[in-house]
Amino acid sequence: MELHLSRKARVLALAALLLAPGIAVQAQPTVTVLPEDAPWPVAAESMASRRVVRDSAAVVAWSALPPLELVDALRQGGLVLLVRHGQAVGTDRDPAPWRLVADRRAQGNLTAVGREQARLIADGLRTLGIPVARVVASPYYRTRDFAEIAFHARPTIAAELGAENPGQLEAYRHYLAMPSPKGIVAVVGHLLAPTALQVSQLNELADGHAAVYRPDGKGGATLIALIAPGDWARLVKAVPGG
Repeated sequence: MELHLSRKARVLALAALLLAPGIAVQAQPTVTVLPEDAPWPVAAESMASRRVVRDSAAVVAWSALPPLELVDALRQGGLVLLVRHGQAVGTDRDPAPWRLVADRRAQGNLTAVGREQARLIADGLRTLGIPVARVVASPYYRTRDFAEIAFHARPTIAAELGAENPGQLEAYRHYLAMPSPKGIVAVVGHLLAPTALQVSQLNELADGHAAVYRPDGKGGATLIALIAPGDWARLVKAVPGG
């Protein structure tokens, strides 16, 4: 059944949907797309754990490049990372984006696990010598906090990336077209909100995961990797000298 596809396959299907038309995604050729009316989430326990089925020997969740080439590409700049914030609680309290107030108690916040997921990214970027040119985040505290911890930068706040905002998809496409030659551009958002414009595949970018894209300068981009929080340490070990 379609609902029992591997999460990796569904993530790759998400990438194709998110960027179509005009953006090539290096994915498996036999990916089946879940229907828009598929149950959300598929299983409560899978949502709680955010488990990602993967090859136990893989350095990262998925990559079109060997580890060394992936790290070299990240070091060279010009890539855009779409990142989901880390594990959070209290998201059921979230106000609508246009009703946000400067009170984190009124919305969901990162857990200790979510903060640790951000630190894993920060440690990996620092050890691997990957420069960060720009950081953008949704206005919710869990994305802002995650961005600051993971990328050691105060993010530019982008209201259009707010949870439940039906314009999220267009916002992500907008930032995919804005790479920097000075380093990676990180866009920290939600990518899980089941809005009318976001079909079920979008709930498959797990907590703290990053989808790495290479823009082509013509309005297109190619997905080259999916990196889990713990994968950054694996990349360090896989690259000679870190």
